[in-house]
Amino acid sequence: MAEGTASPRLAAVTMVYNEAALLPVWLRHYAAQVGAAHCYVVDHGSDDGSVSELGQVSVIRLPRSPLDDPRRARFLSGFCSDLLEWYDGVIHTDVDEIVLADPAEHADLPSFFAATEGPVSSAVGLNVIQMTDEPALDATQNVLGQRRYVAFSSALCKPVLIRRPVRWSPGFHCADAPLRFEGLLLFHLRYCDRAWAMARLARTRVMPRAPDGGGGHQRVSDAEFLEMLGNFARMPRRDEAVLDPARQPLASWLAAVRDSQAGRQLDTYTIDLHLNAYELWPIPRQFGTNPPPLAETSRATHR
Repeated sequence: MAEGTASPRLAAVTMVYNEAALLPVWLRHYAAQVGAAHCYVVDHGSDDGSVSELGQVSVIRLPRSPLDDPRRARFLSGFCSDLLEWYDGVIHTDVDEIVLADPAEHADLPSFFAATEGPVSSAVGLNVIQMTDEPALDATQNVLGQRRYVAFSSALCKPVLIRRPVRWSPGFHCADAPLRFEGLLLFHLRYCDRAWAMARLARTRVMPRAPDGGGGHQRVSDAEFLEMLGNFARMPRRDEAVLDPARQPLASWLAAVRDSQAGRQLDTYTIDLHLNAYELWPIPRQFGTNPPPLAETSRATHR
């Protein structure tokens, strides 16, 4: 642990460009987990006012340049690794990714960190899906309390919590570390609200990009994207599903992710990113209540 601290000192990091809808959700969540003063927003040239007046949050401002996923991964690998000079651990996610430990097991991410020891912890990746009968999100309330279903995706089983320096792959899907699931869950909010998703797609579709800069999935047509959202909502639904890595149905999917590492040790992506459960699992009640993980209130400092 960092010298002189009685409990784990964690930082949370994300990189943004004009994320007026999602950045407040990200900040409320991680400020409640680690303290606003330990949240770092790397701003890639926002001009919509979304990174103004963020209080204790640290904003690192970079000049605007064409989107380049390999460059982002190199920069954030170095930045997050350097933060370990001052923190016991660093959480990195995209702005539309909320990481939680099961609240039935751990009060918050520092409690999870204190109870585990992996040098790099990967999260179980879950897309939060908006059903056709669900209204638009109220961004001031717990997002998970307003949605009913998630869908598993190996592409979201990302190494998100580090205790030692790492090098992430483009897209942050993998790192130079063994795959280790210790009970973290990643809730991906890209598809949780149609209006948010379409507005973001309109923005990402026209962004200048570096050659081989990645992000092809962010440039599809409105029609293609809406068809995909509709297909998500029409997938078969389970009446019950426990989001426990040791129990079904999750255990089988995580075993498949682990098995997919075979022969990929020298690849950029060391797991198969295309393992998807084409069914909907209900979000357990404890993630939408008791207390709301995306609550308005936040800790000002570490305990």
